[in-house]
Amino acid sequence: MLVRIVATRNIPLIETIGLEIMEKEEGRTFDIPFWIAKILVDSGLARFIDSGITQEEWMQIHFRERFNPLGPLTSLPDDFYSRAYLSLFLVKQGGFMESSKQEVFNRSWARFRDILEARIGKITRLASVETAQSQSMELEEILFYETLRGTIANWRDKMRIIGEE
Repeated sequence: MLVRIVATRNIPLIETIGLEIMEKEEGRTFDIPFWIAKILVDSGLARFIDSGITQEEWMQIHFRERFNPLGPLTSLPDDFYSRAYLSLFLVKQGGFMESSKQEVFNRSWARFRDILEARIGKITRLASVETAQSQSMELEEILFYETLRGTIANWRDKMRIIGEE
């Protein structure tokens, strides 16, 4: 997952096997894989720009997904799963010294689980009824849908052969 960070100091050229990060000047904004961004942030060379999903967004998405669990998939914000991961990571990274941060994390985590379970149910139903894929799926959901659809279609074909023999 790519995240947007800003260099808080000059970052020298970093080379390892199979990876090269070009020099970045202080104040420069760039996109980089999350795991590398985390190392740069932890070492004080950069900071995250995106704060992930706000509490208001969590509430809106949660309400839409849980309001009609048997209905069609609703559209999620772009890069929802990446932003959700970043949101949870940033709250957790802040530590739980304050009970309010622990509450924010717990509330966000519970909403994420509810959203995830609702979407899994909807995607499973879509994959099992031999319909076209929904336009409201994130990339991660499309991969899940295609895998599940293939498994179900394979099983369905095998079971239909039993009746023909």
